[in-house]
Amino acid sequence: MKSKVIFAGLMASAAFFTLLGYELMRSSATVLFKAAYGAERLPWVMACMPVVVLLGVWGYGQLLSRFGPRLTLQICSYASATLMVLGFALLKLEMIWVTPLLFLLKEFYVVLLIEQYWSYINSELDASSAKKLNGPITGIAGTGGVIGGILVAQLAIPLGTHALVLLAALVLLPSAWIANYAYRRFGEPALTTDEPPKSLGEGIGWESVQRNPKLLSLLFIVIASQVTAAVLDFKFQLILSDAFVGRIDEETAFQGQFWFVLNLVTVLVQFVVTPFLLTWVALRWVHLMMPALHCCTIAWAVIEPTLFSVGLAFFLFKVFDYSVFRGAKELVYLPLGFDARYRAKEFIDVFGYRTSKGGSSLVVTVLQNLGVLMSSYYLFIALALAGLWSFLVFPLTRPEKAIEER
Repeated sequence: MKSKVIFAGLMASAAFFTLLGYELMRSSATVLFKAAYGAERLPWVMACMPVVVLLGVWGYGQLLSRFGPRLTLQICSYASATLMVLGFALLKLEMIWVTPLLFLLKEFYVVLLIEQYWSYINSELDASSAKKLNGPITGIAGTGGVIGGILVAQLAIPLGTHALVLLAALVLLPSAWIANYAYRRFGEPALTTDEPPKSLGEGIGWESVQRNPKLLSLLFIVIASQVTAAVLDFKFQLILSDAFVGRIDEETAFQGQFWFVLNLVTVLVQFVVTPFLLTWVALRWVHLMMPALHCCTIAWAVIEPTLFSVGLAFFLFKVFDYSVFRGAKELVYLPLGFDARYRAKEFIDVFGYRTSKGGSSLVVTVLQNLGVLMSSYYLFIALALAGLWSFLVFPLTRPEKAIEER
């Protein structure tokens, strides 16, 4: 067990630095894009995410077949840092056209790296140790996000927003080194085949997903959950704008406090609640608990749509998404083979996550341009998708003997 704890600590540390850098990159890239093109263009750039992610996951699959998981992670890490440095240089030359590219990069690189960490974690931990360690792993990693948020607040004005992009690139260096050390010390999972993928679906992991009912259910759960998150966020932002009309600084302070408290609560849940639930409660009930809770909070927001009720629904969704759902979701991959853990996982947790976010933004934008008052339907959409999530839990958590990976 001692070696597993050391391994978990190393991978959690790599994720810590990655998420610390992501907070620097997320805030700076978003602000720089809005300053260049306006906040109203955000849904349009987000609508490009499915294409970017599809190409990125395909490229990841090609690297994985050619170089294996260790070198693929190193290539992805250093390539991301290099693109950030290049973006910083172009910004210093006042080439604002690079801002949407940086925005898309910050949306993609973090999930690509984090999910590769988890692919390796799922390859090295067994179910018993994972139930105890997944929570602390996410807790240590999440602490990086908390510290990153503090650094943004402290450094943005004296250094400038542009400089945060460069700092985000530098923070990726210890992440890459720690992850590489973990691979060197604990070994590298063997590829199931040396042959390159014979089709696009095989290369991006789709064929592995569609052959396994559990993975297919997990993909649909991820899509439903992320669309739920998107519409709750849209509604929350609208209510905030109405509550703080003409008080921009006060709204910024409120949002900063909201995310700071959310991140702190998430870390506490990751260290305390997640290990308890995953160790002592059946996995099916853990997975059912989350959409059931969301249905209750969203239903209250539908009945009484106030800043507090909508904010609470969004707050709890994010807390459980980053903690319990993350830990419980990873247990699904543990008994599966290499392709499921390294290819199908990237398709579900990278392509599925970001495509859901980008696709929902595109649909909302199109319908609004057609005259549909989407703000009136956000909470109803969230409630319906949380209900669908509950239904999908049953095929996801069907006993192993009833489902075989083919």
